Amino acid sequence: MLVALIVLFLLFLMFAGMPVGFAMGVSGVAGLFLKGGPDAILSIMSNAPYRTAANYALSTVPMFIFMAEIVSRANIVREVFTAAEKWLGRIPGGLAIATVIASAGMGAMSGSSTASAACMSSIAIPEMRKAGYSMPVSAGVVTVAGTLAIMIPPSIPLVIYGIVTETSIGKLLIAGIIPGLLTTLIYSIGIITWNKARPGIMPVGRSFSWREKFESLRPLWAFLILGSIVIVSLYAGIATPTEAAAVGAFGAALISLLMRRVDLRGLYEAALATVKITTMIFTIIIGAMVCGYFFTLTQAAQNMIGYIAASQIPAWAIMGSLVILYLVLGCIMDQIAILLLTLPLTFPLVMNLGYDAIWFGIIVTKLAEIGLVTPPIGMNAYVVSATVKVPLHEVFSGTGVMLVFETLTLALLMAFPAIATWLPSMMK
Repeated sequence: MLVALIVLFLLFLMFAGMPVGFAMGVSGVAGLFLKGGPDAILSIMSNAPYRTAANYALSTVPMFIFMAEIVSRANIVREVFTAAEKWLGRIPGGLAIATVIASAGMGAMSGSSTASAACMSSIAIPEMRKAGYSMPVSAGVVTVAGTLAIMIPPSIPLVIYGIVTETSIGKLLIAGIIPGLLTTLIYSIGIITWNKARPGIMPVGRSFSWREKFESLRPLWAFLILGSIVIVSLYAGIATPTEAAAVGAFGAALISLLMRRVDLRGLYEAALATVKITTMIFTIIIGAMVCGYFFTLTQAAQNMIGYIAASQIPAWAIMGSLVILYLVLGCIMDQIAILLLTLPLTFPLVMNLGYDAIWFGIIVTKLAEIGLVTPPIGMNAYVVSATVKVPLHEVFSGTGVMLVFETLTLALLMAFPAIATWLPSMMK
């Protein structure tokens, strides 16, 4: 009863407009007071927030954010889009597929979905509009394709998941490669199918000579280097996730300076944006930690596991219920807040059912992807709307068909766990 009361109080604070990190912290403190009195609050708040924020593994987060901010400002992904446009532009829907491929490339260099959506909005939407695409279709493709950045490594949500659940961050990041590529492939096939079902919705782009096509591949060296730094160093066991993130951020800064895409002022602005985003994430982490201590004190996870075990509900039904829960929460909450709030309860339950920790991390990340483009919160949709100055309802109206392809990918990942677990099982 007390747990339900605190959860309702948390939801009330969030709907009242309180930032989610503070809402979790305040509701957690209220729960601790009701459960253990002032002593419980003092014993936890005296040192737990510092110990949580001082976790060495969390230094991976600002490094990946800094890398994303630099890459976004340097516009390195533009070469990927240009090359894809020249090779695919002549087929119906080619520009949309080029946008998906470029978004996957952006994901391999950043790990931030909002940074990917903002960058691709300024690059792809003007070109798609010039080719005759409608605004809802253009904005919808960019909005949904931007979610690839949190599946393809480096991925900030997978780092958070690994820290909260004490699962190998390196294996989680590598596990995102095949699901990310699978999502890219299904988006591309889906766009072709969409265009066949509604001929003319995605016009044919202009043609290019073979010489122009091959010349478009030459400037991709920066993308190939940056996209390989994190993945190769992790898979080969050369670097830890934190070290790989630091090298990736340094590489992004160095290459961007050498290419004269950013100057020292640009690096300063990227660092300032990184501090702001990191502060927001750490506030959510600390608030979730306070909530987590309350759930631990009330033994909510253990009681839930015991109840489900006694009721003999099939594992597939429980997993299906969790999927629905995450989809609903994705409509109203930030992805990182969802992970931090729910994992202390859902992770022990899923492990007790015998599921793989890495597979569950990929499924939760895929569900977070869907939440990023689902109204009313849909953070990617807000970013695209603000970047290209288009009404929000037009953005959401274009995401519906793309969400069908996203759901298909989710179903494949749930039906065939090896898609997520095979590659990390081969790591050194």
